[in-house]
Amino acid sequence: MLEAALFMSSQPISAVNLSKILSCDEGQVKELLYELKKELEDKNRGIWLMESSAGWQLRVKPEYVQHVKALTPYHELGKGMLRVLALVAYKQPITQSEIVKVIGNRTYEYVRALEARDLIRTVKQGRTKALCATKGFADYFGLEKPEDVKRLFEEKK
Repeated sequence: MLEAALFMSSQPISAVNLSKILSCDEGQVKELLYELKKELEDKNRGIWLMESSAGWQLRVKPEYVQHVKALTPYHELGKGMLRVLALVAYKQPITQSEIVKVIGNRTYEYVRALEARDLIRTVKQGRTKALCATKGFADYFGLEKPEDVKRLFEEKK
């Protein structure tokens, strides 16, 4: 039942909520979660169990994301949207006007689409907008929080 609850949830679930679903105490749930996490660490498994401050969530292992990403609702992100998303993720907060200078006027269209998909959020800043990655962005890329993307970029250097 624990695996089923984790599989069905699109958001992290706390141990407290899992204990209610399983009708057992939180300590037992945590033991089961750590057992499952260890089990999923096997190289032959395609998923892993992520623990964050928000709770627990099953995620696709990063090495398999490329092979299954077409199954996600965001696989249709075009190159332009991905460029905007990369700039936002790495430079956040970044202004929309700064991105327009790099990408051009299509930026406005890309920003609206990315905001509608909850991958970025915008905040009015004078005559432009400041853009930041969202929790939806972090979830989509298997990160605990949006700021973790900077660490990934740095590791690739």
